[in-house]
Amino acid sequence: MKQYLTPKELAETLDVSESSVKRWADEGRIAATRTGGGHRRIALEEAISFVRRTNTSVSRPEALGFVETGSVPWQHLSEKELEQQVFEALVQGNSHEAFGLVHGPFLSGKPLAWVFDGPVRNAMHRLGELWKHQGDGILLEHRATDICVQAVMRIRLSLPVRPNSPVSVGGGGAGDPYLLPVLMATTVLREVGMDDTNLGPQTPLSVFREAVDRFHPRVVWLSVSVEQAADSIRSELVKFADDLFAQNASLVVGGQAIGRLADLRHPNLTIGQSMAELSSFARGILAAVPPHGQANTGESSERITRRGRLPG
Repeated sequence: MKQYLTPKELAETLDVSESSVKRWADEGRIAATRTGGGHRRIALEEAISFVRRTNTSVSRPEALGFVETGSVPWQHLSEKELEQQVFEALVQGNSHEAFGLVHGPFLSGKPLAWVFDGPVRNAMHRLGELWKHQGDGILLEHRATDICVQAVMRIRLSLPVRPNSPVSVGGGGAGDPYLLPVLMATTVLREVGMDDTNLGPQTPLSVFREAVDRFHPRVVWLSVSVEQAADSIRSELVKFADDLFAQNASLVVGGQAIGRLADLRHPNLTIGQSMAELSSFARGILAAVPPHGQANTGESSERITRRGRLPG
């Protein structure tokens, strides 16, 4: 896939004139670089970002790396209908349709938290219940998980990591093998502007500590989808939150097994129930970070950390 588009290529992708794209670049509406010969070039991730933030329709999504999107008419579906179609596509193993149903809302500017908390999570929850009623339920769930992982990874690779962005570090705890919620969480954090580092599932707390020392994150997040895994780290979380506070990092914990930890209290520990809450928390952290070393006249990041709750 091409990593840069010419103004003509982007114009054809958006079904607009080449002169419009050049004007947008000259006005700073879309970032463009120049070749040695003075020709404009637009990074693929910048083109995707422009499409999403301006809600510009795309006539050739394949040029942006989302081949399936144009052939799956999701726009006229209600949220419930979209969830049903995602579920049916996953049950059937129809990756082409599943990709289109997930990527379409993303390209249209829908927040990833909306996509992940709604159609993806609900469809996967229903798939996770199939084993109770039919013999191939586990097989279908595992295949569906792989399809979703591919869909989310494509989105993650299309999102830019901004220079000098605050760092986030996270993953699933030891004994927690679930890849998809971890991948969705790190992708949501990249979308809102974090420089995300994903440690993946089955990560001991000692590795989290090593990552904190090495990468100096502003946000540390932990996914707990298995009750036994939540129980095993319960006694360590408050101490970990305390240690992170000394390093100006906030701890966020979420996942399906979060109920096992809901009664824990610490000013530097946030218990989240959804990707939307994780996104909101990260945006609060980003809002408190002074750009390019300038003084911040708003609320300090220390005050946000001490609240121990989600801003907004």
